[in-house]
Amino acid sequence: MSKKESLSETAARWFIRLQHLPSEAPEHSQFEAWLAASPAHQAEYASISELWQQLDSPEDLRDINARMQQKAFLDKATRKKRLKNILASTGACITIGLAALLGLQQYQVWQAQPVLQMASHNPVGQISTQTLEDGSKVTLSAQSDIQVTFYRHQRHIKLNRGEAIFEVTKDADRPFVVETGTAKITVLGTRFAVNKLSKLVRVSVDHGRVQIESTSLEGAPVLVLQAGQVAEILPQRAPARMTRNAEDAFGFAQGRLVFDKADLDELAETLSRYHATPLVATGNSPARVTAVININNSGQFIQSLPDIAPVQVVSQPGQTIIRGNK
Repeated sequence: MSKKESLSETAARWFIRLQHLPSEAPEHSQFEAWLAASPAHQAEYASISELWQQLDSPEDLRDINARMQQKAFLDKATRKKRLKNILASTGACITIGLAALLGLQQYQVWQAQPVLQMASHNPVGQISTQTLEDGSKVTLSAQSDIQVTFYRHQRHIKLNRGEAIFEVTKDADRPFVVETGTAKITVLGTRFAVNKLSKLVRVSVDHGRVQIESTSLEGAPVLVLQAGQVAEILPQRAPARMTRNAEDAFGFAQGRLVFDKADLDELAETLSRYHATPLVATGNSPARVTAVININNSGQFIQSLPDIAPVQVVSQPGQTIIRGNK
């Protein structure tokens, strides 16, 4: 190949590559350096660009080899024919690439189409268990709601509010993913609980393994929990393994609530799930409460709180205040 032919091919390849590069791609600076290196580079690239604009449609690219056999093409300058040959071969590569890209896009669209969608909401005081179409079970605590969307490649749960226990049927081809807004939990088959509180998300594993990622802190390390382990995820923080009893998180399914050094916010938020009159914690009290209570007796527990912690319980219209004593 002569030096002239090599330059034509290089210019043509640059032209084709630039049609599909994003504006921030580093290749743009490489192209600009190549263009500025010689007036010959600039002239050759201008010729390529002009020739490309003469092509009316994609059909021109697919048919250019045949058209080059026609007399009108044979009568053109040798240099222009050479450029068209380069563009024709490169255009064929583009056609194949575009076909592959379209095929991939159609496959992704097919995968992204839900095969199951449902929503579940529990009112105050109600606990329910549902079996999903794959055999997985979800036990939803009171005042909690989820959205279930199953795809061909993934089973997706969005926990919008509250607390849930998941018993996941294994399916290696469709991971089971739970998202809470600040955390993403991925499993293949296991039993675990997720508690979405206002300040944090708590994940407790009964058996199996789960992978936890922060969705509010980019680049945060992934945490893998084993059976019997607990992790908490705070906004803008990486998941952290906690020294807690994982079994405590499953107590609500048996009608009991377990508090392990719970602050007043967690106490009020959890108890509100089982009371028509919501509870609100006020103040910045350092008080922590450890207790195991029967859900049916939670009203009595609220009234007895001042006996076990430095707090005041004040009933007001529409709410009950738990006020910490400083």
